[in-house]
Amino acid sequence: MTPPFPPRSHSEIERLCALASVGASLASRAFSRLLEGTVVSGVPRVCAPVDPTEPAQWCTGIVFEAEGDLTGLVAIVMSEPDRDLAVKMMMGDADPHDPIVESALRELGNIIASQTVSAIADSMDATIMLSIPTLVMHDADVVLSSLIIQRGAWVRIETDLYRPDGALNALLVFAPDRPKPDPF
Repeated sequence: MTPPFPPRSHSEIERLCALASVGASLASRAFSRLLEGTVVSGVPRVCAPVDPTEPAQWCTGIVFEAEGDLTGLVAIVMSEPDRDLAVKMMMGDADPHDPIVESALRELGNIIASQTVSAIADSMDATIMLSIPTLVMHDADVVLSSLIIQRGAWVRIETDLYRPDGALNALLVFAPDRPKPDPF
């Protein structure tokens, strides 16, 4: 029996990692400007779409659906302390329960995800559009895993975004949808 979707080739995964790397590089520059400090991107790593053994650490997430020539999910996730530090760096001592904080986090995600997707689209000479951001303030890792399963992603590419001094860490997640089977 043939599997419903063919396994992806090593070269295809390498291409997606290269795209994620280019996207993360631009995202880290944008993140640096927003936080007025250096943020760098790590080396992308390929993960299973969902790993049930992975420890839960990502409290907050800003999640986008990508549509167009490449579809899937793009997300930026952070732990609660990293989220609070990012907000403080952007807004000073804002009350974490103030609605403006949620707006600032959505905008942070919007800028980072837009830079990521623009770099990927430019590299592919493709059109990719992002949805309005969905902000998840608690259990972002659970929500993201659920969305990845619902969309049928076949791989998840993760790239760390971090300050070299260790003061802030975030994770950029790119989970392309499983290609649709050829109807013929």
